[in-house]
Parts: sequence; structure tokens; C-alpha cells
Amino acid sequence: MRKPTLSPGELGRARGLFVVFAVLNVVAFTLLSGNIITLYVLRVGAGNFLVGLLSSFMYIAYLFLFVGRRIAAKWGLVSLMGRFWTIRYLLMLPILGSPFFANRGYTELAYALIIISVLGFNVARGIAIAAYNPVIGQIAAEKDRGAFLARIQMFQHSIALALAVAMAFVLGRSAPLYVYTLFILVGIGAGLIAASVVFRFPEPKRPERSRERNLFQGFKDAFSQRAFRKFIIVYFFTTLLIYMVAPFLVVYFKRAYQQPDNVILFFLVFGSAGAVLMALASGFLIDKIGAKPLFFLFFAIVTLVLIPMVVSPPLTGAWPVWLFACSVLLFFNLGQFGILNAGQTYFLGAIKPEDRLDLGVIFFMTLGVAGALGSVVGGVILRSLEAWLGASSHTRVFQLYFGSVAALSLIVLLFINSMENLGAYPIRNAMAAIFSPRDLRAISLTHRLRRVRNVDEEEQTLKAMGETQSGLSLKEILSELRSPRFTIRAQALQALADLPLDEAAVQALISEVKNHAFTTAYLAAEIMGKRGLSQGIPALRNSLDTQDFFLQGKAMVALARLQDKESYAKIRAKLRETTNSRVIIHGATALELVRDVEAIPLLLEKIGMKMQPYVRDELMLSMAGILGFGDWFYLRYVSFLESAASGIAMLGDFVTEAQNPTVPKELLKELLTRLPQRDRSLYSGLAVELLQSIQIEVAESDVSTILSEAVLDTRLIKLERFLFLVTATIVWHACRRTAP
Repeated sequence: MRKPTLSPGELGRARGLFVVFAVLNVVAFTLLSGNIITLYVLRVGAGNFLVGLLSSFMYIAYLFLFVGRRIAAKWGLVSLMGRFWTIRYLLMLPILGSPFFANRGYTELAYALIIISVLGFNVARGIAIAAYNPVIGQIAAEKDRGAFLARIQMFQHSIALALAVAMAFVLGRSAPLYVYTLFILVGIGAGLIAASVVFRFPEPKRPERSRERNLFQGFKDAFSQRAFRKFIIVYFFTTLLIYMVAPFLVVYFKRAYQQPDNVILFFLVFGSAGAVLMALASGFLIDKIGAKPLFFLFFAIVTLVLIPMVVSPPLTGAWPVWLFACSVLLFFNLGQFGILNAGQTYFLGAIKPEDRLDLGVIFFMTLGVAGALGSVVGGVILRSLEAWLGASSHTRVFQLYFGSVAALSLIVLLFINSMENLGAYPIRNAMAAIFSPRDLRAISLTHRLRRVRNVDEEEQTLKAMGETQSGLSLKEILSELRSPRFTIRAQALQALADLPLDEAAVQALISEVKNHAFTTAYLAAEIMGKRGLSQGIPALRNSLDTQDFFLQGKAMVALARLQDKESYAKIRAKLRETTNSRVIIHGATALELVRDVEAIPLLLEKIGMKMQPYVRDELMLSMAGILGFGDWFYLRYVSFLESAASGIAMLGDFVTEAQNPTVPKELLKELLTRLPQRDRSLYSGLAVELLQSIQIEVAESDVSTILSEAVLDTRLIKLERFLFLVTATIVWHACRRTAP
């Protein structure tokens, strides 16, 4: 039984072979189709109709996908593709005789040979590409499918660019027809070598359901899928409009601006450069923001490029024409090939692997029918406009033609926006990300993360991803939570702390709290509290009973931040029974956050116990927070710890600056005077008197009595720091309404 997937080694070898195939095939394709054929037929006197007809063959050929699908069941997918790829290039041999007849005036016979060869070339291709989507679908793994397809296109368009430059130099301003014959001969040779590589591809697995289902049922099932149905309709119209323009750009610059063949080929170099730029942009973006936003963006670029051609400015001199033509072709090809790449990526993401053969037929048939119609209809419309406006009105003809296409393109953009997202970012967000340096850096870091070779590099990359604060890093950071290395998971959680979180991220944090006690659970608990993730409350409640003191403490604080009132009693109970310094500190902090008045007696009880001074300091700071003057007290307490006299002096200054305090200033200053004295009974007597004379309320509860009793507690009265807290409490509540 064939394995459903390729091993990493098999996948690497298959991709290497596909790159070789792609490079050789683009050499052949560049020399045997498209612009070189268009220039050739124009040289022998053909018009727009024959240009459109030949261009349509590339797309009419997709009708023969049905033949390929039937043969695939008998031959196998790789064998089908390899054999007909070979036949494809052999069928181009008759065109080699066309220059001979053209030079002798037999132009109709030359046309016939060209038509037969180009038609046969494309029919064989149409049969072969029935296997293309299953083959490329297996080789292009889902995780980086878009990037791999874009990388292939980058290789192809780079080769096409280099060939365009070479052909421009070889053709010159007026090359003889036999030069075209040499181009075609080299193209046939490269194509035959490329075809031999196909036979070494791994055979894709075909599920039994795909074998048994008839094509009509496959079509019916396909159009019952909302995402596929919307896409294929939109794809038809985008392809139709693109190929109402693409075949006629060469004609446009040749006739509207009277440019010779070799100069037009230099223009096409910039078109190839646009395709290379597209591949770089797609490879960088598509697996992060999704295929739909790029599909929209690239078609929008095509639409915008039509506007300058609608204007068709009257340019004089070589450089203005060159600049105009190169810009148009660069951006048009960037958009055109971007749509093809994004469309195929979207298509593979919208279907199941077992549907690649049947729905691949629909995909390529749509491309073929739309492309053929676009080319033929475009040729007919242009010829009709020429007949209406006159053969000499080339510029006006193209202005009207491109203007109509642009208007239709604007409508199609609205329909692209209505396509299913398939996990992609919404178009508006994606466009914002493309023009955001922060988001572009985040995308760059996600690519770097895939290439890391050691733990240190992985940690540094995760840290940098967190610092970008871009949501585009979220998916990759979440995947790092599955790392077996504790430090990697910890760094991933730290990176999540400041990122926008979706539902998947929230569930990952909850899972971390539940399943990673004693390691990274406490970090996830802290994030849930700080980010207000109430979905995590049940998991945090359960964590109050854990033996992981780090997690228990962070869960207390998180529940307080989430204002989970049902947990307050349990937090107090855990604080009462624990002797762990970390839990004591976090429990006190949690109760401070919610200003839990019921915690005051508990905190006083804890302060009176034997413990490390720094723990007692935390408890007293939490007491101050509950009493409502935590920030004010903190600075004075720090000063008191550094120098008792300095801290007391700061309280004295506060009293002096107060206007009309509720307690006479003389009594307050007397209290400050008694604070450092050894005879604590003198201090406690006055403190109790003052506490009973002022009203100290927390959550509408008077705590003056509780504090008065604490001042008389023999354990607490020994603690100078506690007495400073009591003094500060009295001073604050007596002077706070009047102090500046």
C-alpha cells in the first residue's frame, strides 16, 4: 500500500526534481509560446485576429483535461504527465518549416503550420496537466505551499527574464525569420529534457473514492462547496479580463507607439522582472496573510495598470516611451502572475487532497475557457473597433478597449472581496499589514524561525517576535508551545504576553495552565490575568489547589485581576494556611487588587507571625493598598526603610502642608514624635485615640476598630515597620482631603 505522504527526504528529492523540471520547462515555454510567437506572426503579416486565435489555443487546450483524466486511471498520473509532455514538444516540429514558406511568399501555408503546431502543442499540454495538480499538491506541503509555489515562479520568471534579454540582443531591430527557427529548435530540446525529468516524480496517492466517482458527480460535489463555488466563478472572470489584455500589450506598444521587435523584447524584460517581484512578494507574504488578500491585491494592481493605458499619453522621444512601457509591463505582469499563484494556492487550500484530480480538471478548464474567450473576444472587439474608428486610429481603439476592461475589473474586485477567507486575514487587515514595517518584520521573523538551527537562535527569534507586538507572529509562536524544551516554551509564552490573542491562543494558554504545572503553567496564568481572559477562570480556580507554588500564586493574582468574586474566599483560605513565602506574597497582592476588606484581619494575623522581613514588607504594602493609599505609602515606606527619621519626616511634611485636617496637627505631630520612642505604650495609646476619632472605610466597612485592636496586639506593637504603617494610615485619612 502506498504511503499517503512523503518522508522529509523523499519530499526534498521530489522538490529538487521539480525545480529542475520547472527551469527547463520555462526555457522551452518562453521560446515556443507567447510573445515570441506573437512577434513572429506579426513579422509575417498577421493581424490581431490571428494573434488572439493563437493565444486562445493555450486555453482551449484545457478542454482536453477530460481526456487526461480518463487516461490517468490506466496509465497513472506521472506516466500521463511525462508522456504527453514529451508529445507536446514533438508536436512543435512542424513549425520549423514555417519560415521556409513565409520567405517564399506562402504565408497561408506558414500560418497553417504555425496553427497546427501551436494547437497540437497546447492540446498535448491540456491532456498532461490533468495530472499537474495532484503532483504539485503532493510536492507542495501545506505548511509552506504558497512559499514553495512562489519560489518555483521566481526561478521560472528569472529564467524568462534572462531569456528575454538574450533574445532582444539576438533579434536586433529586424532579425531574419531563421533566427526564430533557432529559438524554436532550442525550445523543443529543452522541453524534451524537461519531460524526461517528469518520469522521476513520485506517483501521487489516489484515494478509492476518486477512482470510483464519475466526473459529473465530481463536478456536482465541487459546486456544492460554497468556498470552491465562489472561487471558481471569480477565477473565471479574473482570468477572462486578464487575457482580454495580456496578448494585446505587445500589439499596443508596437502600433500605438511604433516600437520595433527588439525594443519590445526589452520591454518584456521588465515584465519578467515584475513576475520575479511577484514571486518574491508572494513567497514572503502568502503563507502568513493568506491567498485571498493577495488575490485581491494583485487583481487590483492589474486594474490600476489599465488606467495609464486608457489615457495613452502622447509621448515623444525614446526614454518617455521606454519608461511608460516598462512600468506598465512590470506592474501588469506582477499582477497577472500574482493572481495565478494566489489562485492556485487558494484552490489547493479550498479542496480536499482526494479531490485534486477531479477539481483540478475544473480549475484548469476554467482557466482555459476564460483565457480562450478573453483572447478571442479581445481580438474580435479590437478588430470591430478598428473597423468602426478606422485602421489608423490605433490609440483611440486601445483607449476605448482598455477603459471597458478596467470598468469591468472594478466590479470583479467587489466579488473577490466576498470570497471565503479560508483562514486568511481579512483584506483590510492584510493590506494594513503589507504596508506596516512592524508586521513585515514579524513576517520576516516567522521565516527566520523556520530556519533556526539551535536553541539559542530559536529563543532569540521568539524574543524578537514578541517585541514586534504583531499578531502575524501568533500562529508560529503558538506552535512553539509544543516544543519539548522548557526554555523555548517559556520564551514563547513571554512573546505572547503583548500580542493580540485569538481564540486559539486563549485555548493554548488554558491548556498550558492545565497541563504544564511545575514548568511554564505559571507564565500562562499570569498572561490570562493581565490580558483579562475570563475563559481561563475554571482552569485558574483548579490551580489554587496545585502543589506548584509558582502556579498557585499566579493563579491567585490572575483570578483577582479577572474579578472572580467566587475565588476570593478560597484565596483567603489558601493564604491563611500557607507558609510558602511566594504564595503569601501573591495571595496578599491578589487581595490588594480587589481591595478585599475581609482580608485585613488575615493580613494583620500574618504580619504578626515569624517570617522574613521582605515577606512582611509585602504584606504591609498590600494592607496599604487595601486601605486606599498604596502608591502614596510606598514612596514613604521606602524612605523609612532607608532611614527611619527620613520616612517620619516625610509624614511630618504631609501634615504641615495639610489644610484643615480632621485631626489637630498638634496631635498628629505628637504621634510622629512618639513613633520612634522605646515605650510603645505611649504610642499605642495615642494611636488608638486617633483611630477612633477618624473614620477609615473600605468598601463601606469601618476598619478603625480592627486597626485599634491591632495596635494593642503585643506581637504587632513590637514591629516598628507596622507602627509606621499605622501612623501613615492615620496621617493619610486625617489629611488626605486637604493636602495639596
